[in-house]
Amino acid sequence: METDRAHFLSEVEARLLRLFSASKSGYRLSPQERHRLEGFMQAGVFLNLTDNAALEGLMEQCHQAVFNKSIAERRAENPLNASYERIDYSPYEQPAYIRHQGRRSRKRESEEAG
Repeated sequence: METDRAHFLSEVEARLLRLFSASKSGYRLSPQERHRLEGFMQAGVFLNLTDNAALEGLMEQCHQAVFNKSIAERRAENPLNASYERIDYSPYEQPAYIRHQGRRSRKRESEEAG
């Protein structure tokens, strides 16, 4: 199990370094690339190969290696980028069929009135 953990963390580190290096080179990363890495990292937590604290530490370490500054320092320098990375998904926590019920009833009312 320990070799699986070491192999997993090594792969996460390699992916983080590629992601941060591409960002430093000026490449705009697609949301799919970021979400793929986030999903991979979350799978490691789910499989008990690591925990969120260890992954956050590894992310900070890789970021420091590429940019020579912490994630917080870099966000402070470029607030536009920071807001791009922090997306609020809370509107999607409720199933779509429930979210859209209000729209359907309003649409029906406007059709009946018109």
